[in-house]
This record gives sequence, C-alpha cells and structure tokens, in this order.
Amino acid sequence: MKEKNSEQVLDDFSLEVKKIEEDAAKIIEDAKAEKEHRIVQAKTESISLITKKQSTLEKAKEEKVQRAKAKIDDERSEILKKGKSELKAFETKARKNVPKAVELILKKLDKKVEEL
Repeated sequence: MKEKNSEQVLDDFSLEVKKIEEDAAKIIEDAKAEKEHRIVQAKTESISLITKKQSTLEKAKEEKVQRAKAKIDDERSEILKKGKSELKAFETKARKNVPKAVELILKKLDKKVEEL
C-alpha cells in the first residue's frame, strides 16, 4: 500500500507541477498580451498627441500668416493713402503753375515770332 501511496503522491505532485507550469505559461502569455496592448495603446496615444500638436502648430502658423497679411494690407493702404495725398498736392501745385507756364510759353513764342 505504501507504494500506491507514494505513487499517488508522485502523481499528485506531478499534477501539481503540471498545473503550476500551465499557470506560469498562462501568466507569461497574459503578460505578453498586456505588453502588446500597452505598446499599441502607447503608439496610438503618441500618434494622437503628434496629430494634435501638428494641428495646434498649423493653427498658430495660419494665425501668424493672417496677422502678417493684415499688417501688409494696412501698410499698403497707408502707402496708397500717402501716395494719393502727395499726388493731389502735386496736381494742385501743377495747376497753380499752369498759368505761369502758359504765359512763359506764350512769351517765348512771341519772341520767336518777333525774330522772324
């Protein structure tokens, strides 16, 4: 009977070792699956963060471009306004000088006619 008992103990021990090995294999398999899941999750999160950052940078760039365009438009308007003002002043001055210029031309023509 002792032999059976010792055989039974060995069988029980063998079954216990087999169960521990299966449990260990399951733990290792679960850990590998968890590791892969976390890697995929980390990659997904990093892609999401990169996408958000790119979007934020693109918006900031667009805002800077719009501000620069507005500044350029303002400067352009100011230059045009100044140019129109200077042109008006020049035209006014030129109109004031037209009678003098006509008189001068007529005098020169008179001299030429007298010389003939």
